[in-house]
Amino acid sequence: MLVLVDNTCYFRFIIYALSEVMTELKIPHKIIENYFNEFVYNDDDVYFICTTHEEKPFMPKRYISYNFEQFTTDYQWEPEVFERFKKAELVLDYSLENIKVLKEKGIEAYFFPLGYSKCMTYNKPTNNKIIDFTFIGKITPDRYNKIKPLLNIYNDNNNKNKIFLCSEKCWGDNLENIYCHSKFGLNLHLYSGKTILEITRIILLLSNKVIVLSERSGDKWYDNEYGHLIHFFENNNYAIDCVNQLQKYDYKEAERRYEELITKHRYVDYFKNIQPLILKFV
Repeated sequence: MLVLVDNTCYFRFIIYALSEVMTELKIPHKIIENYFNEFVYNDDDVYFICTTHEEKPFMPKRYISYNFEQFTTDYQWEPEVFERFKKAELVLDYSLENIKVLKEKGIEAYFFPLGYSKCMTYNKPTNNKIIDFTFIGKITPDRYNKIKPLLNIYNDNNNKNKIFLCSEKCWGDNLENIYCHSKFGLNLHLYSGKTILEITRIILLLSNKVIVLSERSGDKWYDNEYGHLIHFFENNNYAIDCVNQLQKYDYKEAERRYEELITKHRYVDYFKNIQPLILKFV
């Protein structure tokens, strides 16, 4: 049996999106929903995991690795990370640039980009946008320096409640409420060097009619594929660009981008390209 492993809040929505896709395509599978309740892997099932990069207490004997980390940047990954990928029965990766790095390390990986699935749209109204700008993620010194001029504008005008930054874990209803009430979502790279778009953040914003303002990345596929859905910062003065975009804000534009996302970037269509690989484990 193919088992989708829900073992982290960061990738939980991806696991359930995969389940939606597999259900639509009538691919037998199940989901581990009680992973944190002393779940024990067996040696017969094949486990679909998104956390091969993490040092978990144990790994299953048989597993498929689906990677969403960035191996192209200046961040130095421990050699043990790639050893775990080598032991996987199948490696899938969201980025073509990552796949090049994995190949150099003797790991064959297949391209499986992230796309839209229904579970990514929250069951909440999205037409009451009372927050101008939102950023949820680790606030590094580099990220803070980029956001600070925008913060200063809002502090000077006593509009602190119209910009939302959160460096703590923000999931469930809290995340849903913030995104559904936000006009713009900021995407700033965590690492330096050759970056890849943080599509796991971006796709949830787009799925809930939040316009994304982002830095460009070093991954041409994502910059081109999602270029019509994202506004890329035009210069290093992000605050000015943000203010200019806010002055032109139109909820109908957020709806247009959402409609393009759900019709032209469907997860099930991306999945079909790797479906023959998955069916070997069913």
